[in-house]
Amino acid sequence: MLHHCSHIFPTSTFFVIDQCRLKIGEIEYETQLSYTIYIETVENEEYSVLINRSNLKVGEQKIDTKFLEIANQYMEAIFPLKCAVENHRLRVINLDEIRLKIKQKDQKLNEIYSGEGLDHIRSQFFSATETDKRLSEFIKQLYFMKALNLGMQKFEKKQDYFLQWNILPIGMSNWKGNVKYSDVENKLMYEPKIDNAQELMNEMIRYVYRHEYSLDFDEENIPLYSDFIHTVNYSGKTGRIKDSATSVFIDIADKFHYKQHLTFQIK
Repeated sequence: MLHHCSHIFPTSTFFVIDQCRLKIGEIEYETQLSYTIYIETVENEEYSVLINRSNLKVGEQKIDTKFLEIANQYMEAIFPLKCAVENHRLRVINLDEIRLKIKQKDQKLNEIYSGEGLDHIRSQFFSATETDKRLSEFIKQLYFMKALNLGMQKFEKKQDYFLQWNILPIGMSNWKGNVKYSDVENKLMYEPKIDNAQELMNEMIRYVYRHEYSLDFDEENIPLYSDFIHTVNYSGKTGRIKDSATSVFIDIADKFHYKQHLTFQIK
């Protein structure tokens, strides 16, 4: 079912912060990305929501390395996202337009840059976006898209909500649980349980061996602890998100630790 309804997605601007801490064995990585998401409600026969991203910063600084600049240039090619709201989910409808923009951006980048860095980013990006199915899935898995889709649960109130979350660098985690919404507080909370713990464990072991980390897996029944908490506060009776926070935690003994905190704040 297609919605042209500004009450679900009122025109809004959000400041987004994505903080992540990853530890594999004794090696630790920390990143922080921040950017602005602009959502515009439009009246169009094919789409009703336009999404743009701007002002990307890494660690509160503007991008200042060639590697990150190239990666960001490819990502910029997917915007704006023209989306239809179907069954309380965002569906991107301008895939052909995005693919053309990616091709044009690729030509420009190849005129400016060369070397292994460009080749690596290019191959990874094109592998993820080379078909409609892959491009659609790539966009669907972007963290801000996950948060926006969850925000629409104010209206659908689906009791058993299934969600995938990309645990970089090992792969997709699956979560399932009930969505709770309070009319009094105008607040939504989602605290699902992980649904593919063993599969995620296996992917982590394969990643460790593939990249030759100094870890062993001699123990039997290595425990995996996980947590996922998503909260949304709304403004008024519409679906406008006042603020939201998503915290994801995966811990596998002393071998793998992942903690991510994603926040939306209306500007």
